[in-house]
Amino acid sequence: MIRLLTICCFLLSAAINCPAAATISEADRQILRSFWEYAEKQQLSNLSVEKRIPVIARFFLGKPYKSNTLNVTQEELPVINLRELDCVTLVENVLALAYLSQYNENAVDSFVENIIKIRYRNGKIEDYTSRLHYSTDWLYEMQRQNLLKDVTLAAGGIKYSKPVNFMSNHYTNYPVLAKDKSLLQKIRIIETEISRRTYYYIPKEKINSINGKIQNGDVVLITTKIAGLDTSHLGFALKQGGKTYLLHASSTGKKVVITEQPLQEYMEGIQSQTGIILGRITFPLPDDSVH
Repeated sequence: MIRLLTICCFLLSAAINCPAAATISEADRQILRSFWEYAEKQQLSNLSVEKRIPVIARFFLGKPYKSNTLNVTQEELPVINLRELDCVTLVENVLALAYLSQYNENAVDSFVENIIKIRYRNGKIEDYTSRLHYSTDWLYEMQRQNLLKDVTLAAGGIKYSKPVNFMSNHYTNYPVLAKDKSLLQKIRIIETEISRRTYYYIPKEKINSINGKIQNGDVVLITTKIAGLDTSHLGFALKQGGKTYLLHASSTGKKVVITEQPLQEYMEGIQSQTGIILGRITFPLPDDSVH
């Protein structure tokens, strides 16, 4: 495993058949080769996972934005696309790379396994509904598996109660749900479960007041006014000059960028955004073990 870090690749307890060869294009493999070189230069193997996050996220700066990259086949597959990213796939790819035990060609299968673990409930691909479509549900699942911790309440968050039903109410916008009513019923059940949980958020006008409680590399889930939707965007907290910025795949900037303004000021310019939920790496601290 990684020198100076007890990490045991976080998928070891999950039984997953990894179809890496079938899901990674040559173009994406080339990006991974470039990343292995970048990882060696940045000495990622010597960093704890939480310190890797902002370093890895910067690797993707300038990559083109593209939405809906996961819905390219009728069958639910672990689609890999490192060439074009949206806010969700940026976070998935960065975390999947951060949790690797090595940074070379031998890590390709593990990278795909990590994507599956991060993207799907219980780390298993069953159908379209096993993908974690809602970000609060995703964070709940990551926390359940001890991969991330929801630190919003500890950072000063207040209760966030909002019914989640956007996908079922707009199912005609989702071809898979429109075609298969049994999957639509499954989504409704999932939405009901999400809506029963207690979540917390930090209103956007309070972000600067809790700036010291946001850590470099925290996952930032941005809550929204949009009816039936829990969050509308996500990215990574990036500390610069003592302030918190957002590194994210921007639909307006059409690429992966760091916000020009600090996070609160950036969000104040977007009326539909209401606040943030924070997820943090929970992996062990470095020690002298080699795995």
